[in-house]
Amino acid sequence: MNFINILKAVVLFIFYSFISVKSAPTCTDPSNLQTRFNSLNGGVDYRSLFFTEGWTQNTLEADFGQLVYFGIDKAQSSCPSTFLKGSNLPLMVRTSCPWYLEKTPYSAETFPHELYRASTKCTKCIDASGDQKCSPIQQKIQVLKRAGCANGYYKYEVTDTYIPVAFVCEQPREVVNDVQITTARPPADGPEEM
Repeated sequence: MNFINILKAVVLFIFYSFISVKSAPTCTDPSNLQTRFNSLNGGVDYRSLFFTEGWTQNTLEADFGQLVYFGIDKAQSSCPSTFLKGSNLPLMVRTSCPWYLEKTPYSAETFPHELYRASTKCTKCIDASGDQKCSPIQQKIQVLKRAGCANGYYKYEVTDTYIPVAFVCEQPREVVNDVQITTARPPADGPEEM
């Protein structure tokens, strides 16, 4: 092939590539995604899963904002060495496995595009003896996931996902005769005499 034929082939390739990109369907999110998401999970706002007490439906937005606020400096710091005290502090920071709220990375493929989840800097429980560790409590929720494009709008299907909603102090497990059991620990000053 000579140079002119190669140049013609390249120009035709670029032209047809441009035409095929221009004719590809463009999709946008439907306007009812928030309404559809709100109807999932029994109509319960997933943010309420992070509370143990003190919130109402009327105050959920402000109360949840307070939980997020308590976690802002916790995300930057390390695990505390002692319990935090204060009646005005939420349970999430007064436990032996203090946790905070963080956003999941943005995902255009799911709705909501971001979710909050519990996270902790602690691997071991505060003031714990032995090898007790901090473990998440997972909650299954339903979200919407992209499943194609039709008539200029993305289609979404309901799918399950698990998010950590809190952390607890967990005893180590032992396996005895292929059955997991939780070890009972004696009191710190030893077993009681009979």
